[in-house]
Amino acid sequence: MAQRTLIFLAGLLWAAGASAQTTRVRGQVTDAADGKPLQFVSVVFPGTTTGITTDEQGIYALETRDTVSRVQASMVGYATRTLPLTPGTFNHVDFALEAVEFGIGQVVITPGENPAYPILDGVIRNKPLNDPERYDTYSCRTYTKMELDLTNIRPQFRSRRLQRNFGFVFDYVDTSALTGQAYLPAMISESTADLYRSSRPAFKREVIRASRISGVEDNFAAAQFTGGMHGDVNFYDNFIDIFNVRFASPLSDGGRAFYNYFLVDSMVTEGRKIYKIRFHPKRLTTPVLDGEVNIDSASYALQSASARMPKGVNVNWIRHLMLDNENRPADKGRWFRVRDRVSAEFSVSTADSSKLTSFIGTREVAYSDVRIGEPIPDEVLRMDNNVVVRDEEPGHRREEFWEQVRPYSLSEKEKGIYAMVDSVQHVPLYRNIYTLINTVIVGYWNTKYIGIGPYYKLASFNKLEGFRMQLGGRTTTEVSRTVRVGGYVAYGTRDEDVKGGGSVEVAFNRHLTRKLTLTARHDVMQLGAGQNALTESNILSSILSRGDQRLSMVNRGEAVYEHEWCHGVSTFAGARMQRIFANRYVPMLRPDGVPVNSVSDAAVHVGLRLSKNETVYRMPFDKQSMGSVYPILTLGFSAGIPDALHGSYEYYRLEGGIRYRPELPPVGYSDITVQGGRIFGKVPYQLLKLHEGNGTYFYDPYAFSCMNFYEFASDAWVSWFWEHHFNGVLLGRLPLIKKLKWREVLVCKGVWGTLSRENNGSTAGTQADLLFPAGMTSVSDPYVEAGFGVENIFRLFRVDCIWRLTHRSPKPGQEIQNFAVNLSLQLKF
Repeated sequence: MAQRTLIFLAGLLWAAGASAQTTRVRGQVTDAADGKPLQFVSVVFPGTTTGITTDEQGIYALETRDTVSRVQASMVGYATRTLPLTPGTFNHVDFALEAVEFGIGQVVITPGENPAYPILDGVIRNKPLNDPERYDTYSCRTYTKMELDLTNIRPQFRSRRLQRNFGFVFDYVDTSALTGQAYLPAMISESTADLYRSSRPAFKREVIRASRISGVEDNFAAAQFTGGMHGDVNFYDNFIDIFNVRFASPLSDGGRAFYNYFLVDSMVTEGRKIYKIRFHPKRLTTPVLDGEVNIDSASYALQSASARMPKGVNVNWIRHLMLDNENRPADKGRWFRVRDRVSAEFSVSTADSSKLTSFIGTREVAYSDVRIGEPIPDEVLRMDNNVVVRDEEPGHRREEFWEQVRPYSLSEKEKGIYAMVDSVQHVPLYRNIYTLINTVIVGYWNTKYIGIGPYYKLASFNKLEGFRMQLGGRTTTEVSRTVRVGGYVAYGTRDEDVKGGGSVEVAFNRHLTRKLTLTARHDVMQLGAGQNALTESNILSSILSRGDQRLSMVNRGEAVYEHEWCHGVSTFAGARMQRIFANRYVPMLRPDGVPVNSVSDAAVHVGLRLSKNETVYRMPFDKQSMGSVYPILTLGFSAGIPDALHGSYEYYRLEGGIRYRPELPPVGYSDITVQGGRIFGKVPYQLLKLHEGNGTYFYDPYAFSCMNFYEFASDAWVSWFWEHHFNGVLLGRLPLIKKLKWREVLVCKGVWGTLSRENNGSTAGTQADLLFPAGMTSVSDPYVEAGFGVENIFRLFRVDCIWRLTHRSPKPGQEIQNFAVNLSLQLKF
């Protein structure tokens, strides 16, 4: 399955890594006299351009694939030292530099501008000339290698049982230059692609020529994220977006607000004079970096950069982060990337003293065959997706192919990782762990042909059904990668009714979604619920319910076809037939008091979804949006078909919505959703817009925390849901709370709507077909609630306090809550 790598990591706690063939060195530089760490010391491999200066703790870390045997440390006022290395492996080398005395004449210090500022101003001024992302067009070939390693391995990990099952993997233990800790390789992937970029028309497209990942069967799904586009780091941008964190770039237009700069050296490299500028963060209340940039004196282009995340930055899971970038003059003398490298250590604890097992991830991209200013081929312009996988099975390439496309050869140990990880999958203990963790993540216990679940719906309880038992299943991709069949059966002890449902999904195309879904169900539903899965019958909705449940029995059959025309443009067409039944919690009465057993509905609907540059993860039957920097627009139109079912209604419903996440660094980001619609025609209240209440103590971002189910209805409405995440900008300034790394959130939600006279079942002498349930009215006076939340509690939890600002006085016979405390679980990575 596509999740096999994730389960492998989660099940055995294995993660990301560095090259096994490189020469790696890490150490500390101190003053020989007093042992204090020395910062700004230049540490290089002599005879190469690979070097770095030490950080505030005197630490340095270097690695190279060049053949080197020495490492050198130098600093003005100290004697230069050169020490030997063992090539092709990890070396720990500490330097103790001795101060030297030398006579100089009188030194006069006069105040003036920081000498680094004019250089940085030149970089900013020349960004349009030096930043590849601002060129009219470019194309290049990329080779991307990603590795996964497990680090901080405790002795207990090598227990007899693990040695018996996985002993062969310990032959691959190595040491990381990022942390200085031993690591165990767990995965390796490589891909080669053609990358195209154009400003007019604006697009960036990557064509994956080949891709392979150890231990992954679904090569197509994996290939979408093994190329050079994802996780792109551009130091010319004002903010570097990586792991959903926006770090202020040292070359930002407003970089002086975040960093102190020091011009520490100038040198000649390959005949060009290079300025070395060290930067340190002024404060850690916003995500910042620490490191150095090397600037070409003639063009003010970035020659190379090395940056790391300093301790104390408020981010989750990342203990260490290192970003490296190299650029050289390429086609027509314009500067272009030669190599990008990201290395990160992920851990539950960010303390270096932690003994918990953690992960190291490394991603390296090499660029070649660079062409700047040439027209983009028409066949590339006509492609539908931003990432195009040429082959449905991109992993089927011979080793000879990879030897030709790699810019360097893999070591025998690196090559062995493929076989090692594949061998792990055949170990019975691994397969059992994989099955267990896959069940937790996916929700289904997968046998070879049938997945049983979802497990969280096996048992639940509510007022209408009493204790509910459910058993379901669906076919796996071993049966078919084109057709998936699922179904379930349920029984309630109070209503003594058997429920059930089934579905058939037919996937005609995977590169662009072309999918038909048929569903049928006889089951209870919460009408007017939000988009939270906790509104359905499951154990969490039962435990976290605050008692506001008004479930209705529904018979529903539906057919939906999705056709994705090109990346970001999808249309939907479908038909639905349903019958909604009354019960003691949701009665149906005519204005004359005569009870009605049920209402019928038959409708056809079409929809449109527009998204620009959206990242989508595609699996055989499902796809997952991973966001876009642009707004996402949805439009829908439904038409009721009169008398298609006995008593069905004629109506027309038009709806639209827009979702947008504007980034507002350094004060965080907002999540904004605006929705609206209009219903034309006379319908019972079940077919009106029943505004989204929340009957649980769990937070739903698209429901109203203090609103009850069936409290408000509209046939014309507009609603908004706004959250602003400050990312700890405010709480990070409070000394005692700062260490907790809590983050503050502001929330404001509201809705305004109206009801036509023929649909308003809350008034005396109504013309509506059915009377409203007790307490339900129009929301012609806007409903608004607001509050604040604290997220990242123990890195997993969020607690919100929400106040109802309007409609605070209950109507006769109605119970409302003017204040709510909501809990949510967030695993953001």
